[in-house]
Amino acid sequence: MDSDCYQACLDGDEYEYYGGFYDVSPIVLEVPYDDYGHLVVDSHPRRIKVSYTEVFD
Repeated sequence: MDSDCYQACLDGDEYEYYGGFYDVSPIVLEVPYDDYGHLVVDSHPRRIKVSYTEVFD
């Protein structure tokens, strides 16, 4: 999500995001725009380990 949506998420306001629920691993996510973004992982109530790799074309 972009910075504005991330701040709205933190504030408890409405926001837009890309992605969804995944119950398999690994997953591949593509950023839908050319800019910095925030990756938010909500694993509640399970504890999970997250790692990522940046790939540039």
